[in-house]
Amino acid sequence: MKVLKTTLAVALALSANATLANDNADQQADSIKDAVANGEVHLNFRYRLEDVDQNNPLNSALASTLRSRLTFKTKEINNFSAIFEADDVTNLFKDGEHNSLRNGITNYSVVADPESTEINQFAISYSGFDKTKITFGRQRVNLDNQRFIGGVGWRQNEQTYDALTIVNNSLKDSQIVYGYVSNVNNILGDNIDTDAHLLNYNWSGSELFKLSAYGYFLDLKNLPAASTRTLGVRFTNTKKSDFLWAFEYAKQVDYADNLKDLSANYYLAEAGYKFDGITAKLGREVMTGDANNSGHAFQTALGTKHKFQGWADLFLNTPDAGIEDTYLSFNTAWSGFKFAAIYHDFQAEDSNLDYGSEIDFVVSKKLSDEYSVALKFADYSADMHAVDTRKIWLTFSASY
Repeated sequence: MKVLKTTLAVALALSANATLANDNADQQADSIKDAVANGEVHLNFRYRLEDVDQNNPLNSALASTLRSRLTFKTKEINNFSAIFEADDVTNLFKDGEHNSLRNGITNYSVVADPESTEINQFAISYSGFDKTKITFGRQRVNLDNQRFIGGVGWRQNEQTYDALTIVNNSLKDSQIVYGYVSNVNNILGDNIDTDAHLLNYNWSGSELFKLSAYGYFLDLKNLPAASTRTLGVRFTNTKKSDFLWAFEYAKQVDYADNLKDLSANYYLAEAGYKFDGITAKLGREVMTGDANNSGHAFQTALGTKHKFQGWADLFLNTPDAGIEDTYLSFNTAWSGFKFAAIYHDFQAEDSNLDYGSEIDFVVSKKLSDEYSVALKFADYSADMHAVDTRKIWLTFSASY
């Protein structure tokens, strides 16, 4: 962090004497003082009440947490800008009635929101090259739908990356993203020593589909068994069509210090349609595994896993026998309220096991430009995996 602070100070100081490199000079600050004084300051508060009830000997969990976030963005000066963001997660009203995975209370169900105060983002960016932005420091990295690389923004403590990222839009209808990650600051406040290379290419030159191709080379020093190389391609419909579809395939093998002879596949097929204000989707997501070899299933170590395979979070790690998730979802809006409902059927990919099923539901409303509220529900019915689990969340957000 000392190196990052020094780099930030030096970069801003050097930029004061640099020559403007684009046509937006009139939109940039005249001095460092101006860049700071005319920067943007944002405050965000997110209160959440989370209730977890499971059919096991653990006590039901109830967590009442408040995340307070301060974000400061400087104005650009000579194509340089900086962002600083700090988060604080605090337990309110209830103490000792959930296992945060860091508080040592193991006789309650898990609510993975430990108390913490930390720097969520601290980075500098340079945009002086043609249609290219370079960012160095702790930052958000969310690629495609976050299935493989994401920030887990649902949890109170977001996952961010100490990284160098380059985003280039110089090719027509294309965006190329490269990232080098040296550390992952995860949702539990842990630092994962990392030597990872991320490459993502998006093309939108067709009226029929969009293409994403990617390669993620993850060398996780603290978690060598999770070090993998994943190569994949994703096709989706354009926004112009009421017909919705997505097809994706990825191949994952062992990488770096991972001693397992891993070879696993990822498949996704999804189809949907928009009609009368309702969006309906039917999909199937498959992660292959090997029922006879532990640790040989397809994994997404740095993905935003809560978005996929049920909000009850019972498949954060793919079982050894893999998983086949067949799901049906509906989304709509009425009188300012947004509604979503999803049904999941979970099966093993490499055996005849029936894991279970899950029903998810959420209703949310934006009360004003500053305030919003959401009620979310997940009910997992176990068969041959985990236990019956019910989760309820009430979330209130305020942004200024």
